[in-house]
Amino acid sequence: MAKFKPMELMSEIHGKFHGNSEYYAAERYGTQFTGKIGEIKIPPTEKQIQMREKFAAVRAKMATLSEEELATYAAAYKKYAGKYKSLQGYIFAQLYKITEN
Repeated sequence: MAKFKPMELMSEIHGKFHGNSEYYAAERYGTQFTGKIGEIKIPPTEKQIQMREKFAAVRAKMATLSEEELATYAAAYKKYAGKYKSLQGYIFAQLYKITEN
């Protein structure tokens, strides 16, 4: 006699249920969650505000880089291409390290 395992139609769902949906599904640490996307009602903490300002400062600095600076970063990026997925990610990481807030 043959043994078989029945096929599950859906074992896990991740992301939105459809493109314009405001409901999502996620799995964290083996537990599945569903929820509604919406505004966070809790005001940000001081540390979160500082982090957002630092992030915005780094993005602004990236926008003002000259061609020479971009070429320098591109040359240095070749050494770390396995660690960073993109040149922009590498530049952001380098500027983030040196930006003080």
